[in-house]
Amino acid sequence: MSVIQKLRLKFVLTNMAIVTLILGTMGAAMLGITGRSLRQESVDYLRKAAQEDFSMTWPGQRPRDGINLPNFTVLVGLDGTVGLLSNNFGAVEDVEQLKNVVQSCMRQPEALGELKSYNLRYLRSETLLGWRVTFVDTSQEQSTLRALATDLLFLGLLAFGVFLVLSFFLAKWATGPVEESWRRQRQFVSDASHELKTPLTVILSNVDMLENGGLRDPREARWVDNIKAASGQMTELVEALLTLARHDNQGKAALLRERVNLSELAQEQALLFEPVLFEAEKELQDHIEEGIFVTGDPSKLKRLMVILLDNARKYAAPQTVVTFRLTAEANKKIRLSVNTKGQPIPKEQLSKLFERFYRAEQSRTSEGYGLGLSIAQQIAQEHGGKLWAESSETEANTFVFTMNREK
Repeated sequence: MSVIQKLRLKFVLTNMAIVTLILGTMGAAMLGITGRSLRQESVDYLRKAAQEDFSMTWPGQRPRDGINLPNFTVLVGLDGTVGLLSNNFGAVEDVEQLKNVVQSCMRQPEALGELKSYNLRYLRSETLLGWRVTFVDTSQEQSTLRALATDLLFLGLLAFGVFLVLSFFLAKWATGPVEESWRRQRQFVSDASHELKTPLTVILSNVDMLENGGLRDPREARWVDNIKAASGQMTELVEALLTLARHDNQGKAALLRERVNLSELAQEQALLFEPVLFEAEKELQDHIEEGIFVTGDPSKLKRLMVILLDNARKYAAPQTVVTFRLTAEANKKIRLSVNTKGQPIPKEQLSKLFERFYRAEQSRTSEGYGLGLSIAQQIAQEHGGKLWAESSETEANTFVFTMNREK
């Protein structure tokens, strides 16, 4: 994923997070306000029904003023007997069910409350002969809230989809100038790198001619060596910049995919770097599991190993062991790691190591330009793998690369 794509994705995610927060807050507020309004209306009906002056009536008789919500009123005697004063709620004609409802109500500590298992709200008041309890049905209230919640969810999802589409268009429009600037920067790096290769080639060719022609003055030989060394460093930097420019312009499209014996490739690099590390006063120990195959570009995978091993050569402490390990993991992945002993890398710098031109403070005076690990990271991403750094006081610094193993 390119920098521009990451920027667009961040723009869309931020925008949709704000939209989701706004829609969620508005929906919750509407449900809350509507719920409180319905509850207050239900309580008003309940109080009105409880204030009715009923004489003892037979079950099933309707209240005289026509309360709008289904309700019924009972008298509960001191001995627990239940008498029905008013019934505008047909379901309570079942005597046993009525007794269960009243018993549940009498167990509640509040005089005004709700029996959710029966979808009833009650108001209980004490009388000389016991208690008078009025019940109001809450099924309609709950049904209204469920319907409102369903409508709000549908409208919220619809609005979310509309805003999501708009966010993609807005992200593309907003990042347009940035994308153009990024494109021109990549083109400049690519063009400048190509243009620099020609004079560097000429300089190195002339230096070789001077050396072959013979230099009488030792000082001239030293000057020529300095020119050659500096030109070689510039050539290395230009090649690194060209690699990054090609990746930015082509991405995964330029990746060669073939079956690679990663074990043999790793063994070759271990043999090549063993004398190199020995000259740097470091010892290389390799633990390479045989028969590990992956699908990818062998030249790029080789370069990733070279970068990690060369990084160990530069920054591992003298008289220490560099461990180069390749194993097959149980999750159908391979794990390639290079462990070095030396000064631990601070945690806040671990993720920055793979940024272009970044070098940790303790390595500012060392060789390199801060591009190697960035190139290795791009190679890992091209192969669908991951590359990261770990650091601890005991194990020191470890660079780990993982990718899918060939099935």
